[in-house]
Amino acid sequence: MKKVIFVLAIALVSVTGAVAQKQTGGEKNLEVQFTPLGGSPIGINGLRFRMFNSESSAIRVGLSVGGSNTKTVWSQQFKVDGSDADQLADVTVPELYDTQKSFNFSIRPGYEKHFAGTDRLSPYVGAEFIFAMGKDTHEKEFHNANNVLDVAKAENWQTWTMTTTQGTTTIGLNALAGVDFYFADNIYMGAEIGFGFQNKKFKDKETEASSADAWKQSSSVSDLFPEGSTPMADSEFNQAVWNNDGTQLEYRTIIGDDNNNFQEKGWGPTVQTTIRLGWLFN
Repeated sequence: MKKVIFVLAIALVSVTGAVAQKQTGGEKNLEVQFTPLGGSPIGINGLRFRMFNSESSAIRVGLSVGGSNTKTVWSQQFKVDGSDADQLADVTVPELYDTQKSFNFSIRPGYEKHFAGTDRLSPYVGAEFIFAMGKDTHEKEFHNANNVLDVAKAENWQTWTMTTTQGTTTIGLNALAGVDFYFADNIYMGAEIGFGFQNKKFKDKETEASSADAWKQSSSVSDLFPEGSTPMADSEFNQAVWNNDGTQLEYRTIIGDDNNNFQEKGWGPTVQTTIRLGWLFN
C-alpha cells in the first residue's frame, strides 16, 4: 500500500502542468502527515489548520487530543475450599484488575509569513506557541482484608481500589521555517524545521484509597498475603500512611513523578520528520 501511494505522488508531480494553483488569500487549509517509506504512509498526530489572510500571511493552529485505557487482570479468580476453613460452602474469589489510563491535550497557535517563491513553491517563516497537558492514572484493585481469616465468607473478598494520578504541563515557543510545494491545484507537500524551547513541569503525585478501612486492614495483616498482593507491598502506593495514633489515613506529599523528576527544560533545533500533505479549500 505504501509503495502505491508513493508512486501515485510521483505520478501526480510528473503529470501536473507547469502551473499549479497555490494560495491567493482567503483559503483555509488542513494537513495530515505523509511518510511514503514508513509502515503507516499517512498518519495524523493531531490536526493542523491554517487560514490565509492574504497570499503572504496565514494564521495557523495545531490541535491534538488523545488518550488510552488499558485494563489487565493481575490476579485471576480462584476458589476457596469451605471445608478447609470450617465453613459449609466454597467461595469463588473474584479476579482483580489493574487499569492504566492516559490523557493528552496540546494546542499550538502560530503565524506564518509567506514569500513569493515560484509558481509551485511557497516558502515561509513563522512562530508558534505551545501549550500541552497530560495526565496518567493508575487504578489497582485489591481484596478486602477485613476478617481475612474467615476466608470462606464471600463478603470478605469484596474489592477496593488504590489510585495514583500524575499530571504534567508544558509550555514552549518555536521559530519556524518551511516550504510548501504544490504538485496540483490547491494540493501540496511540505517540510518544516524550527528552533525553540519547551518547559515541562510535573505536578505533585496524588494517591487515593477507595476504602481507608480496607487499606488499614491490608497493611496490618500483610504477612498473611503472598508478596505483592497488598498495597503495603506495592511501592507505588506507599504514599498512603496511617498517623501515629492509627486513627486516620494520611497521604505524604510526593513532589514530581516516580523518578523524582520535577521540571524538564530544553531548547534547540526541531524538525518534523514526516512530509506534510495538505489541501486548500474556501
